[in-house]
Amino acid sequence: MDRDILTEILAFVEARRKEEGGYGATPLLPATVEDTYHALCTIEVLSKIPSLRKVAAFNRHERSLRRYLASVSETPWVSARTTYQALHCSSLTGLTLDRGQTEDYVKRRLMKPAGLAERYYCARILREVLAIRNMTVWPKARMLRFFKWRTARELWMKLYLQQPESSIEPARQGEMVQWLQACQNGDGGFGFLPGTTFYIENCHTCARALAFFNAKPLDFEGCRRFILACSTRNGGFARNPGAAPFLDATWHAVAVLSLLEVL
Repeated sequence: MDRDILTEILAFVEARRKEEGGYGATPLLPATVEDTYHALCTIEVLSKIPSLRKVAAFNRHERSLRRYLASVSETPWVSARTTYQALHCSSLTGLTLDRGQTEDYVKRRLMKPAGLAERYYCARILREVLAIRNMTVWPKARMLRFFKWRTARELWMKLYLQQPESSIEPARQGEMVQWLQACQNGDGGFGFLPGTTFYIENCHTCARALAFFNAKPLDFEGCRRFILACSTRNGGFARNPGAAPFLDATWHAVAVLSLLEVL
């Protein structure tokens, strides 16, 4: 990406940072865990670009941010998704987490009847926050037998739980890649499933699911053009061209563009 675009993205994110810590959806709204997660994930990607490394990472250990994250990481959130976001942000800023307490939290969540999203975010806590690789968050035999999905998001979550990809038969891998590629429409964006409306979060979902198989969109440049078409004058990205920019859409855009660079 052009350095000017990257700098504008960073300025968009920083305009939403709160003096009391955390990030909000707009400069006037209070901080939330979700917005802080999307902001810090965006900064994390930008900090890996040599020319932006110092600029992007300068406030990661800022005291008010760490105080905010220390408080939200101790909160008993209703969903594993919010808990994962809070813990992931805490780990990004170098806060020390109680491993035993976090593992117990995941065990308690998984002892109850848990849906796909609950298992997915519990897996992300174990794998990305605690760096635990050998785990069982979904019986693999069951996963392979009933590996059906309705949307790209469901497929991605199941792939994440099913790692590595070598555990999936080659014929099934090909079927999944073709289905994901079919989610792309003529404008380069991706829908929830083939033939549906495109949104930037679907581009991120399909791009990382394709990357799981070391595959890429059929219209590679079209996907890139769609993402850039979602950019706005103030540096952020919208769900689709012409809409209002938000931190979550900006994170999805930066993540997709980073994946496309790798692919």
